[in-house]
Amino acid sequence: MILATAAIAVMALAGLASAQAPGGSNTLTAFSSHPYSSGPALPTPIKHVFLIVMENEGTDQIYGVEPYETQLANTYAFAGDANSNPDGVGYYAICHPSAPNYLALTSGQTLQCGSDNYNSYSANNLGNLLQTKGESWVAYSESATVPCQTTSVGEFAVKHQPFPYYSDLGGRTNGSVCMTHVLPIANLTNDYPYNATPPAFTYIAPNLLDDGHDTSATYADNWLKGFIPKLIASPWFSSSVIFITYDESYGANPDSGYDGLAGGPVYTVAVSPYTKGMGSLDTNSSHYNTLTTIEWLLGLPGTGTGNDSTAAFPAMTKLFQPRVFGPSVSLPYTDLLAANLSREDLRGDQLSYANLGLTNLSGADLAGADLQYANLSGSDLAGADLRGANLQYADLAGADLQAASLAGANLEYADLAGATLTGLGASYGQATVFDRANLYEANLAGAVCGSPNYIEASGAHVAFVNAVPSGCAPPL
Repeated sequence: MILATAAIAVMALAGLASAQAPGGSNTLTAFSSHPYSSGPALPTPIKHVFLIVMENEGTDQIYGVEPYETQLANTYAFAGDANSNPDGVGYYAICHPSAPNYLALTSGQTLQCGSDNYNSYSANNLGNLLQTKGESWVAYSESATVPCQTTSVGEFAVKHQPFPYYSDLGGRTNGSVCMTHVLPIANLTNDYPYNATPPAFTYIAPNLLDDGHDTSATYADNWLKGFIPKLIASPWFSSSVIFITYDESYGANPDSGYDGLAGGPVYTVAVSPYTKGMGSLDTNSSHYNTLTTIEWLLGLPGTGTGNDSTAAFPAMTKLFQPRVFGPSVSLPYTDLLAANLSREDLRGDQLSYANLGLTNLSGADLAGADLQYANLSGSDLAGADLRGANLQYADLAGADLQAASLAGANLEYADLAGATLTGLGASYGQATVFDRANLYEANLAGAVCGSPNYIEASGAHVAFVNAVPSGCAPPL
């Protein structure tokens, strides 16, 4: 059902987040950027996955009761309410109490059901999967005082931060993965770095007040109402998904489940441009499925030792829209580096400032698309329909525009350095068409026009075009 052709090579964009421990200590580096090779075909252009875990409420205590979370569920994709479903179909926690559910969400394993104690496990886990892939990630602990904190202090509870439990992440050894990635943040609402591009994966553990553990469901709902809209308003939300779930249920049927689960039904929602309007799932799912879905979105393998990425607990693909591209879709600032969008219908899409470098757009329909300031360097636009597209200030350096049609396109100040502009040859009779295009101050340095020259620019505005190679004239 999902856009199978968009095989997106996920690249962790550079970002730097910081958090101050209480008392105003020095800032901590949260994550670094690493290249990530192309994984399996992915469903959407999602590059940033968030997981926020709240505390101790059943679905019946949240959905239809707390206004903001009900609004999120009705607006985006909701994993369902087992209590209202006549067949008991819905989303379930693993067991009780808190800690085993956090461990299940990050390891796919059933660990220490019946205990909230801090323990060390050599279990494969999401942090290790991200590290192995060279992917960027961060886990924030609100009200913690040191990185990779393993003791509960004040409003910080270690049982709500699973990553220090995994010995593979190095514990509190100086320079360990846990010390550099599991970071304190004094106040999430005030201190979270909204303006920094997030890593591929962000885990957020609110403190005992904000997650509702020591307060109430209403308090937690109000905290989310203050925090989530700031994430949604950030430019990088256009390529993000935010999972919000509760650890375990103490509402109706608190020990119910399916396939061996007994944590009760809990509220879970996926908030993203690509989940908007999707409604409720009609199949059982659980924390194991959420881990599988994160692995699927980020092109990660399963842990291989748990219930994630298995036939029993597959990715929740139905949370996401079956198509995320055109016509007339708004995806400004979206990172689609090296995506395969060949022959996609992108008519009228809003792609200003998008990163489409090295992207396969051959034969794509981009007529009327807004590509202002877009990065199209090295992209394959052979045979693409760009008629009437706005490419003002676009970077087309090294792009292949063979047989593309740019009739009526705006290429003011566009960079076409090193672009291939030739047609496909006399026997094909095709051309790169710039008829009526605005090439004002475009840079054609190093452009390859080839022979025979099939570039057509009838009626084009070519004033101040820079460095036109001799092979490109006439007519340019």
